Amino acid sequence: MPDLALAGERLIASVENARAPFTVDYTCITANTPASPVSAETVWVTTPAILFRAGRAYRMTVKGLITVSATGSEGRIRVRRANVSGTTLFDSFRISTPNAANYCFELSNIFLNSGASDISAALVGTVARDSGAANYHVSATPAANPAYILTEDIGPMADFPGATAL
Repeated sequence: MPDLALAGERLIASVENARAPFTVDYTCITANTPASPVSAETVWVTTPAILFRAGRAYRMTVKGLITVSATGSEGRIRVRRANVSGTTLFDSFRISTPNAANYCFELSNIFLNSGASDISAALVGTVARDSGAANYHVSATPAANPAYILTEDIGPMADFPGATAL
């Protein structure tokens, strides 16, 4: 892996502990979000500010359960930078719920900080209804199945050409 100790470099704890992949943030919800029509994007989880190091790639995984109240509706899950109008880092596109069934999601994307400086930013998970009349919310129950965003440093950005820019 490219970010291990270089030839001739002494292997010390600070180098060993920086091996990818490693978790930089795990933020979960343990209570259901309010059920509402959410025709506009609604935030269901917000991470604290995360430091994204320059030249690094990150894998973001978002997991949860969309609960819907009516048939024939479509919704989506997005993850954005900072707020509902921030840069889209992930878009599930339309999720069809033809039988008013709940929809379990576990989605991921790779993004990178290609700038020359570190970036500190929060990530927000959103839910929205694109069509139909269903109320949508993200469920975090039972407690053994929390909804979350997991962010991991997965190595140098050069290993992931074409990844989404932060």
